[in-house]
Amino acid sequence: MRCENFSRSPKIGAARSRRSSTMRRRRPRTPTAGAAKRIARDLQSFLTRDAAAGKRHSRRRLKSIDQIFTPVCRFAVERLRERGRRAQTVVAKTVWRDLEQNLSERLTFAIGPTSVVYQRAMQALAGDSPRRSWIDINPLDIFAAFPGSLETTARLISVWTEAQAELLARLVRDRDKISSTFFGKRRASRATYVRAGLSDPHDGGRTVTLLQFADRNRIIYKPRTCDGELLWFEALRWLNRNRLRLSFQLPKILQRENYGWMEFLPRSACKDLREVRLFYFRWGAQAALAQVLGASDLHRENWIATGPQPILIDAELVTGSDKDRQSMPALLETGLVPLTRRDRAGCYEGIAPLDAMLSEAEAARCWPRYKGTVRAPRKHVNELVRGFEATIEIFSNRELARQFFDEIILAKAPFERRVLLRASAEYGRLLRESLEPPRMVAQCQRLRWLTRECCASASTRSIGLAEARSLSRCDIPKFTARGRTIPVARKRFPRTIEDLKRSSKILRQRVILRT
Repeated sequence: MRCENFSRSPKIGAARSRRSSTMRRRRPRTPTAGAAKRIARDLQSFLTRDAAAGKRHSRRRLKSIDQIFTPVCRFAVERLRERGRRAQTVVAKTVWRDLEQNLSERLTFAIGPTSVVYQRAMQALAGDSPRRSWIDINPLDIFAAFPGSLETTARLISVWTEAQAELLARLVRDRDKISSTFFGKRRASRATYVRAGLSDPHDGGRTVTLLQFADRNRIIYKPRTCDGELLWFEALRWLNRNRLRLSFQLPKILQRENYGWMEFLPRSACKDLREVRLFYFRWGAQAALAQVLGASDLHRENWIATGPQPILIDAELVTGSDKDRQSMPALLETGLVPLTRRDRAGCYEGIAPLDAMLSEAEAARCWPRYKGTVRAPRKHVNELVRGFEATIEIFSNRELARQFFDEIILAKAPFERRVLLRASAEYGRLLRESLEPPRMVAQCQRLRWLTRECCASASTRSIGLAEARSLSRCDIPKFTARGRTIPVARKRFPRTIEDLKRSSKILRQRVILRT
């Protein structure tokens, strides 16, 4: 993507050139189709030997469908351990079990519907026989009946192994730096717990992952650049320095070439009602900041309530470009408040963190808690609006607005940003439909179906093909724009501030009435 240069300053231009040369990043490596075919062949051989050696659990009641994939997961973890020999010194044995559990969950999602159909067919054939409740299913039987399931399994194992091997290699390489940055030690203890799958899988099965060490310290691994988070927290730091009446908690981040590590922040309750009010004041201030930066998709899963602090833990879409703007109020584009049918921009109900209709279970992560009860935003709308207007007051000062543009927007704008070509929910629907048993009856049938569906609705055929390939690996497709991206041009920045002044009324209406 071509980006306009909004500054003629030689100093800023020189800084940009230095950063451009040092921040040239490699693209994530994705396994080839040939690698998946080799895995399919090796997996069949492994399962055949496993069955011949009597290692499968015959005459065992299947308590859950994921038990079918136990030997498949064992095969994948053995391959991963071979690749990650250097990681043996930094991870405990429990980590391999955690990773195996993660793969089991992903296989259950991908092959579970086909396995259920096969299991029911076998039970129907058994009739009233006593064996009806003791159907012993070998994955090879499913693969023979549904060849597409073997193809999908092999692709999933291929990308999963690559992603986890990459994580372990990075943990080995960054161990000392992680320890000194986050824990104040020379050497971190062994990792004893890993929880992968904290985000949608992108770029070949890569997901946000939680790691816990033997001394109970925890960190978050992000398999992408943390440019969005660095911009967001630098903007909050700027607000801390410039007249806002209270400060924001800023988690530590260790940025690497094309991935990063982030401080783990646990959920915690407010000590009193004053902290609840401060929570919503801060959230209102951050809502105004999100509008200024052109943020989007700040849904409830991207926020966590840590005492009186609302923390944005995923800021990948914190900056956009003017071309992405739709014909509706800028505040609605942030994803913080619900959209209605009258907005004609799709449904965003039950997703926005400031949606008054969220259930307590849906809001437990992002709303503050006091005395065991979550405190809904509609009861604290005045604090939200006051925080929003406090930020407006800062940006209404022309000198401060100019400083923010120069020090944050120009100096900290990322060199790569994610572009949303479809909503994640739409990709999720396509993925689930592609995994239905009729798409698994033959090899390549699922990929052909994905190609047809994606190309029919994509803006170009090349984009549709890229979406289909990604979904075939059970990934959620992700597109990025290269080049430095400025959220708003300097000449349009004053108009952005004027739009901000009109948004406090919209914020109040959406939180209280959803109108």
